[in-house]
Amino acid sequence: MKRIFLVVALAIVGLFVYTVSLAQYISLSFLFDLLPNYWVFYVIIVFLWLLALVIALRVVLKPTFAYKKTYWLLIILLNPILGILLYYIFARDFVTRKFYKTRPLIAHRAFLGLEETTSVDFDRSAYGDIFRFIREVTGRAIYENDTHVEILNNGDQFFPRLIEELKRAKSYIFMEFYIIKTDEIGRQVLDVLKEKAEAGLDVHLIYDHFGSNRHLDRKYLSLLKKSGVKIGVFDPQTLSVFNSNVNFRNHRKAIVIDGNSGFVGGMNLADEYNHKSRKFGFWRDTHVAISGNGVTAIQNIFVKDWYYITGEVLDMPMDKTVCDFNGLFSVIESGPDFEDGLIRDCYLRMIQTAKKSIRIVTPYLIIEPELLSMLQIASKSGVEISLLVPGKSDYAVVGYATRSYYEPLLRMGARIYEYKNHFVHSKILLIDDALASVGTVNFDPRSFHLNFELTAIFENPAVKLLADSFQRDLMVSEEIVLEKWEKRGIFRKLIQGLFNLFSPIF
Repeated sequence: MKRIFLVVALAIVGLFVYTVSLAQYISLSFLFDLLPNYWVFYVIIVFLWLLALVIALRVVLKPTFAYKKTYWLLIILLNPILGILLYYIFARDFVTRKFYKTRPLIAHRAFLGLEETTSVDFDRSAYGDIFRFIREVTGRAIYENDTHVEILNNGDQFFPRLIEELKRAKSYIFMEFYIIKTDEIGRQVLDVLKEKAEAGLDVHLIYDHFGSNRHLDRKYLSLLKKSGVKIGVFDPQTLSVFNSNVNFRNHRKAIVIDGNSGFVGGMNLADEYNHKSRKFGFWRDTHVAISGNGVTAIQNIFVKDWYYITGEVLDMPMDKTVCDFNGLFSVIESGPDFEDGLIRDCYLRMIQTAKKSIRIVTPYLIIEPELLSMLQIASKSGVEISLLVPGKSDYAVVGYATRSYYEPLLRMGARIYEYKNHFVHSKILLIDDALASVGTVNFDPRSFHLNFELTAIFENPAVKLLADSFQRDLMVSEEIVLEKWEKRGIFRKLIQGLFNLFSPIF
């Protein structure tokens, strides 16, 4: 049966390559007919092949794992035109003049002077080694017993709390979202920003052009600007296909109010995150509200993002609230402007530390070999592994790719649950129900290597509430059982296998 499956799968891949090649041949034939001289056509062909060869050499010389290179070499050499196009869109390095000009300043820890690296007694915590690792690898501050964390489940908890805190603002507001829509909930929140700006507060708003542009009312944006709201657009694009940064998206969701209140999590500013989507209805998501010294970490990230976009240095006073909340706390960031896979490395270290359980909640599950190996080792060591993923995907392609990873996970002993008939968008990693990460990071290569992301990592009483929420979610989820999963239809297996082949470039 496996041999038949392999033959059919290879046949489908071959048919796909043949179809694309045929389309390429037809396009080239059409181009040949249009050109006045045949030699121009051959010059173009030679140029494309040379360009493909240069890109292939670039891939070979890139210091990364072989499996990551193999996909691109196969695509580029089998079909140069398609390969060049896909490489340009999905795999180009983060290179802009602005980046190279500002990166040395951004990288210099004394540039902002916001976070103070105070002494922390790591040995007092069972997970002190994790936070020591975070400080050494990321350079970010660790906050001890001075940062309060509150779990906000879904939009009906997050948005009212956000609006309440915004209305209390007295000095400044920093807000950053990947997606902002000028729909019902979007205008409710943005109207408060407008009111605060008109009242004389410093209000700064960042949105990602790729994620937000098509959802925004230009007249409304103009009113926001006139009211005094300062707006920064991450990598604005006129023709996104020709923009070298189209693949690098600011996926962060970060809010700071007066330096003493902050928010981090999975929700964007749009109606679907408030259960008002015709397609999804109920939308499961998680945010955290933060107060105390740890808000400084969120503000530091926002200020750097604002500087990257505008070149302006924001120097706002921190009105810190003293919080007595036991435990360790940190906020870390990653992106193509940082060392490769910073958050991923922290996740690997967290998984390595697990003694009892590993719980993962993610809307997109495309596991790299390093993570899969670490989970296998944990499972063999007796650690219980549970994953919660959507029962209804927002993108069919990613849904097929996610399900293609079920079998190896199930075979290692992991338990997989699909949230019944609904989409779960939370991004959570729980270790032993005592250490947690909540932020914007999906378990896929895009989040680990391409997007600008951030996540809060904490070991404090709030983790217990996350663990309780996870158990409640399992009660409305369906467990995927290996024996039943193996009996799924051959067509589904083929589709999932096909998307698995290309999942590293999603």
